[in-house]
Amino acid sequence: MPIRPVPSGPRRQPPRRGVRPLLVAALGGVLAAGTLAPAVAGAADLPQQEPGVTLRTYATPPLSELCTLKSGQTPNVDKLMSGIDFTSDADFGLADNFVAHVTANLTLATPGTYAFRLTSDDGSRLELDGTRIIDNDGLHGTESVEGSATLDIGVHEIFIEMFEATNGQRLLLEWKTPGSSNFVPVPNSVLSTEAGVVRVTAPGTKYCEGSEDSAGDGLRLDAVNPNYELVDLRPAGFQPKVSGLAFTEGGELAVLTTGSVSAGGWVPNAQPGEVFLLSGVQEADGPEDVTATKVATGLKNPMGIDIIGDEIFVSERHQLTKLTDPDGDGTFDVRTKVAGWPDGGNFHEFAFGLVHDDENFYLNLSVAIDNGGATTSPQPAADRGTTVKVNRATGEVDFVAGGLRTPNGIAFGPDGELFAMDNQGGWLPSSKLVHVEQDRFFNHYTNPAGRFDAQPVTQPAVWIPQNEIGNSPSTPILLEEGPFAGQMLFGDVTYGGLQRAFLEQVEGEYQGAVFRHSAGFEVGVNRVIVGPDDALYVGGTGEGGNWGEGGKLPYGLQKLVPVGDEAFDITSMELVDGGFRLQYTEPLSEETVAEIADSYRAKQWRYLPTSNYGGPKLDEEVLSVASAVVSEDRRTVTLQIDGLKQGRVVYLRSPRPFASESGKELWSTESWYTLNTLPGYVSPADRGWYEAEEASLTGGAKADWEHSGYSGAGFAGGMWNAGSAFTFTVDVDAAGTYPVNVRYSNGPNPAPGTKDVALYVNGERIGPWAFPSTVDWKTWATVTRELDLVAGANTISLRYESGTKGNVNVDVLSVGSATDICTPAAIEDGYRGLFDGTLASLDDWRMAGPGGFGRQDDCSIRGEGGLGLLWNRTEELTEYSLKLDWKLVADHNGGVFVGFPNPGTDPWVAVNQGYEIQIDATDAVDRTTGAVYTFQAADNEAVAAALQPVGSWNAYEIVVRGENLKIYLNGVLVNDFTSTQPARDLAGFIGVQNHGGGETVSYRNIRVKDLDEPAALAISATSEVRCKAGKATLTVLATNDDTVPADVTLTSEFGEKTFADVQPGATVFQTFTTRRAAVEAGTASASAVGDGRTGEASAPYAAKSCS
Repeated sequence: MPIRPVPSGPRRQPPRRGVRPLLVAALGGVLAAGTLAPAVAGAADLPQQEPGVTLRTYATPPLSELCTLKSGQTPNVDKLMSGIDFTSDADFGLADNFVAHVTANLTLATPGTYAFRLTSDDGSRLELDGTRIIDNDGLHGTESVEGSATLDIGVHEIFIEMFEATNGQRLLLEWKTPGSSNFVPVPNSVLSTEAGVVRVTAPGTKYCEGSEDSAGDGLRLDAVNPNYELVDLRPAGFQPKVSGLAFTEGGELAVLTTGSVSAGGWVPNAQPGEVFLLSGVQEADGPEDVTATKVATGLKNPMGIDIIGDEIFVSERHQLTKLTDPDGDGTFDVRTKVAGWPDGGNFHEFAFGLVHDDENFYLNLSVAIDNGGATTSPQPAADRGTTVKVNRATGEVDFVAGGLRTPNGIAFGPDGELFAMDNQGGWLPSSKLVHVEQDRFFNHYTNPAGRFDAQPVTQPAVWIPQNEIGNSPSTPILLEEGPFAGQMLFGDVTYGGLQRAFLEQVEGEYQGAVFRHSAGFEVGVNRVIVGPDDALYVGGTGEGGNWGEGGKLPYGLQKLVPVGDEAFDITSMELVDGGFRLQYTEPLSEETVAEIADSYRAKQWRYLPTSNYGGPKLDEEVLSVASAVVSEDRRTVTLQIDGLKQGRVVYLRSPRPFASESGKELWSTESWYTLNTLPGYVSPADRGWYEAEEASLTGGAKADWEHSGYSGAGFAGGMWNAGSAFTFTVDVDAAGTYPVNVRYSNGPNPAPGTKDVALYVNGERIGPWAFPSTVDWKTWATVTRELDLVAGANTISLRYESGTKGNVNVDVLSVGSATDICTPAAIEDGYRGLFDGTLASLDDWRMAGPGGFGRQDDCSIRGEGGLGLLWNRTEELTEYSLKLDWKLVADHNGGVFVGFPNPGTDPWVAVNQGYEIQIDATDAVDRTTGAVYTFQAADNEAVAAALQPVGSWNAYEIVVRGENLKIYLNGVLVNDFTSTQPARDLAGFIGVQNHGGGETVSYRNIRVKDLDEPAALAISATSEVRCKAGKATLTVLATNDDTVPADVTLTSEFGEKTFADVQPGATVFQTFTTRRAAVEAGTASASAVGDGRTGEASAPYAAKSCS
């Protein structure tokens, strides 16, 4: 029977800028209202509301003005606030370097002219119903700007965007209602936001659109791939939140719906999942050609559907269910349980996907999570986060693989192999596509441990870098025809659209690249299948809040009909010796070939899975494309790329213009290749050095970087949780007794003094291991213990269990007599090392402000986290030469600070009372490399000639004498600055900056030399009194006896005269009139200034009478 229309209306979409114009005109500095602006909706038209506003905060690189965030990025903070009056870090959820968006519905009962005042620190803007009312942008303290608009009764949409650089933050919206004379905060009683929404958040830095970015070239695609025609398939009233798609033998499309789900918890009065059969979809030119019939209901959040003959199978939360229609009435109302699996009653326990072969069904089980996204500990049910197979004949359940979190999709891929998609979260720094085989473990640990947790970790076939090409990826499918045959497509609920994965086998394992493929759908894509007609059928879902593609419906169903190979695109990215081979769908144009050597940009990074939600890129570095060779048919480009490393994601971009022979621009210019295996790559030798943040951290233990001075990317913390453990796997060549060293910190919490943990070696409890106090958490120490180890792999576990005190942080564990992998760097005579590459040399440094610095394997230090200052506390310097090396991995920002007093914990002391020697590839001229930040630009030509490119090491020498500061870049003088600021003195401490906002600078070999008092300039002087017309005159002569030019000043009691730029060996003189008939004996003087030195000479003269 035909489906009855759903009674609820379509979900109202977020405002599109400029769609509903408020007629406003500029009047002085205030925007004045014009005609009455109608309400965008009545209260009855809105989804269910709750009082307040939605605040979303995004961590960003440092900004000086508002920007447009790249779409598809998840906020770091998403929360309900009572009003728009924010003052603290706690209000915004972040401290510095962020963008905040506030959305709300403003419900008015009275028409008229409303005045608004927007106060912020830093910049902000206010829009009503899509039209800008107030612009308060720019770097500034707390400032207010007013604007007004004439508004009708009803609901009006508020959108405020604001950015915060550093120091204090503020955001306040006030109004004057018609007839009022005073501004007051807009009250909670007129503000509302959608109720019960999903508030998904993710860590990491979010990015703004660049001036050179466009859709498919630095940004998400925004249109349908020209290889297809998009056809709508939803008949009137049909609003499916799609969780599964399959075709019947008769050619009807089965559409499975999710029922009520939420990433934030159970939904009250939940709607059931249902099955619909759609006829006419293959021939349809539009929704009018489609008929939808409901054939099953009452399903519990089914997330997969499969059809075999006349039987429909669906994967519900707790079981695999067979649906049949034995009486042939068109309703599949007989439900048979085929198999069940553990279900702990958690809202996030789903059974994702459903495929079959001749013997089994396959699907994935997700783990239980807490509201907010953290993996529930302990898990309420066993064997979650697994791939399951169900015997089709018996219903017997077997577990294939584990270590999954939210595996939203499963499919047969190349070579008939099984692949699953998993989503970012705990133990997943980014989303990924994995190759499923028996007994594999994919790195998501649970408590209690899952049946596969002890297996070696299997790396993903491809990483899907978060917010760059994915966010909430969904079921993959295999393409069997067309230009991308053998590759896989997958959708994304939040990032949206379809992406494409090229896979190849390297040394027996799959790895490959991901590309953007198509956008332009009505909904974030949750399921895609290939139909019998070779069209792609696409269904999606979304929830209120931000789990779903922004600006799209929370339901949808469409198809992509192939119309030809119209797009110019990258077909594949294959690994070759020393680089990659890129194949294109069309020949490159001659113009593109002519510039091919300069057409590619590359970089690489790695991920570190930890128990934390998500994770940053680590060891990011720019790569040099050494050569690009174009094939004779111009369809293939082979790149040689220097510095490729195994275990990295390699990012490649060929920015437009990059055209084909037919004149088409490249459809999508970027690719991300997961380089798990690089043939011929020689991994660094095992040095017996094991970073704690890369150990197995369980029971509430976690990776952290709150305190500076650690080794690697962080340290292991969280040992305040009973049952927490740090477990290391170490290798030795031969069995024996070895010294095992642990670098740790033991601060005063929860109580000062020695603490202990339980020590296990290869599963056997050895006893407690004591860790003496380090007084505070910023100080690191090392303890050593002799342990018996077997040849090969050993596990060493530090556990907080009953009878021990726990509560220590661990930085690194090492095996052997050496307690460091770095030795002091070589330095020049006369210099002393402040940071020489060793961990011990970091003891004299302290972090002021947020963020931290970690010592890397190459013996450099690298900043992470918020804006802070690593300063050397050993001594205040006066006149000195400071040398160090630094390296950027991108157009990031850092600096060297000199001449500031003890900052304590406040990095702004150095900013306000010292000077920063800037490190920044691009910015205002007084804020780029070599500049004294905001005080004096460097010599740009000298910098350009001396500077090594991004990704290379550069050297600074900073010479301080008195109030003069000279900056040498790679041996070239690029800035000569003299301080004239009374509040600033070049004498003081030195430090290096971590700028925060994801900006990374590395430093190494920091050393200093005290400068001796410079030799005085050589100058000689004579004087003589003579008579002229009865009056005495005094002549003073001076000679520059030095080797450098100098400014010479002659001084007597009768006057003073300065001569500029007196060359070596030159003599100057001045005759002073006395207007006296006689003078007493006296002394004149000569002084010289030059080359940062001074010199003086006296010139006595005898008494003389001229009368």
